[in-house]
Amino acid sequence: MNEPTQGPSGAPIDQPAHGSAQPYSYPTPASPSEATQAVPGGVTLSDDPQPTPAGSRKRTGLLVGGVVTALVLGGAGAFAFQTLSGGGSQPAEVLPGDAYAYFRLDIDPSAGQKIAAVRFLGKLPQVKDTLGSDDPRKKLWELASKDASNDCVAKFSYDNDIAPWLGDRVGAAIRPGGTSDAPNVAIAVQVKDEGAAKDTLTKLFACDKKGDTELRMKDGYAIITPRGVGDATLAAVDKGSLAQNTTFTDDMNALGEQGVVSAWFDMGSGLKEIQKLSGSSDLAAVPPAGAKGRVAAALRFDADYVEMAGVVRGTDTKTSVKGDGAEVASLPADTMAAINVSGADAMVDGAWPALKKQIETLAGAQGESDPIGSLEQQLDMKLPDDLKVLLGRSFTLAMPDQKFDSEVPTIGAKVVSSDAKRADELVGRLMDTAGVGSDVLTHKVEGDKVFVATKPDYADDLKAGGKLGDSDAFKLAVGDVTSSNATLFVDLDKIDKLAQGQVHGEAKSFLESLRAVGFNASSTGNGEGSFTLRVVGD
Repeated sequence: MNEPTQGPSGAPIDQPAHGSAQPYSYPTPASPSEATQAVPGGVTLSDDPQPTPAGSRKRTGLLVGGVVTALVLGGAGAFAFQTLSGGGSQPAEVLPGDAYAYFRLDIDPSAGQKIAAVRFLGKLPQVKDTLGSDDPRKKLWELASKDASNDCVAKFSYDNDIAPWLGDRVGAAIRPGGTSDAPNVAIAVQVKDEGAAKDTLTKLFACDKKGDTELRMKDGYAIITPRGVGDATLAAVDKGSLAQNTTFTDDMNALGEQGVVSAWFDMGSGLKEIQKLSGSSDLAAVPPAGAKGRVAAALRFDADYVEMAGVVRGTDTKTSVKGDGAEVASLPADTMAAINVSGADAMVDGAWPALKKQIETLAGAQGESDPIGSLEQQLDMKLPDDLKVLLGRSFTLAMPDQKFDSEVPTIGAKVVSSDAKRADELVGRLMDTAGVGSDVLTHKVEGDKVFVATKPDYADDLKAGGKLGDSDAFKLAVGDVTSSNATLFVDLDKIDKLAQGQVHGEAKSFLESLRAVGFNASSTGNGEGSFTLRVVGD
């Protein structure tokens, strides 16, 4: 779904398409000649590899540059990369292969990601001015140590005690077993000097008088675990690391570029383990709906946006439905915000047994014996049949550009249904139940579509349609919707106009830097799918 990012020479950078599969391999160092050709003298955010027109300076997205970098990497200097290497071992190589959840932070990602980050973040002068010297590892240390409850930790100096051995990557894995008080977690911190790291970390952990932490060293990583499981963790790694788990590696292959943050979760075993760890008997009584399959995700950069991209694999094929987001792409061009769900009627068919069981289990805990029957009687509906008709094969909510100067905002919906007349009847019935009159909502049928709106004119606009999908903002934020099951689009430039005169200073710049937000989730219909959540710079 993504268009390939181009490098300084115009050649595509390693920026995979939405949900594309690529061989899973850890980043390898660029040769000196390659690095020199790409960005002479190394990469920092003060060295933009490609000049940008003056009119596009706001494209970077102040929000994304500031917030994502600060929250994820702990400081504005996260991408002050001095080389294009991105090489070396990854935390998955020293964490147990039986883990059901994995999280990784890498401030030395692939060369393609570094260049994309430089282009995205470096176009913002405020960011460029602060990104050349900060050490993101120091920012992370400050975040981790600032809330220390004793003076012991405060005695450690980052420059003298931490920096000499601390590497660029950290990973965490959660394994089966453990309790709500002591989950079976292993954290792998990359180190450049195992001896120095062990000495400093041993002293640091001694600050905790409870002594709840164990430390082991393995292959350039400090392995930190709760007390009593350190040896078992290393024994599990010796049997097979997470990087040797073919299910994990196949999922990461499908994900493609790992970016600066990546994560993986096995829903089949993980949801059950989380129920055990919750310690809640109410939660434990509820079977996880569709507890099957895995999710892999990454936070990564493109020159125009930052995205959280992911793949879902191995889910129940009964609930896996191929979608079509054409209805959201054909909305009027003045759309401010829209959300679309495609294939919901077919999804309900597959998901209803598990959903019904969950509803009955939760209601049973409250002493209600027949929640489905009560709901059917109250709404005069037949479930799940009428729910399928109401949601249809495409359900879209939309809001046009407006000033919000009336008591009721302009908002509407269009449903493409297998029985549009029945869907229209259900809309009327729901309005009656909610006490909403025809003076508040207009609804009409046209062929296989039902249009509902707070203003008759907007119902007509939805019926006429438009070419929202042709706009650059939509294409960048959402991408290809031809097989989308769920789509969200928000035109932040239109919202920015509404805020004129109401916000000032940094908040004003914050809003002006944004162009759009988009979410796109699609399924191949065979238990696999992909998703992206993007924030686009203006």
